[in-house]
Amino acid sequence: MSQRRLEKLNKLLKETIAVLLLNKSKDPRLKVVSVTAVRITRDLKIAVVSYSVLGESGEKVALQKALARAAPFVRSTLAVELGLRYTPEIKFEFDRNLEYAQHMNDLLKRVGSSVAGVSEHD
Repeated sequence: MSQRRLEKLNKLLKETIAVLLLNKSKDPRLKVVSVTAVRITRDLKIAVVSYSVLGESGEKVALQKALARAAPFVRSTLAVELGLRYTPEIKFEFDRNLEYAQHMNDLLKRVGSSVAGVSEHD
């Protein structure tokens, strides 16, 4: 499959899975999940769904388990809604990019405030 078709399929899966979790999931915890990306393998057998959510780490562990339990539902619903010849296995993976960005932002704020404190004393 061409790279362009893979990218289009990734985008379609991302949008469809986000809507599924928000509108068709029976588990209310899944309604707060933001699907950030989908990466499907070239052989179309596995789709890794990256997601983010705000919350405590204990909640994230429970959410990961809930997503793993929802994966078969997501896969079967994708098969019906998208009519794909082969529907990939769905694997959910927490996207740490938002946490990393927040961490970097906090560091920059600390550095900025310490630099401002040093220049005031000069």
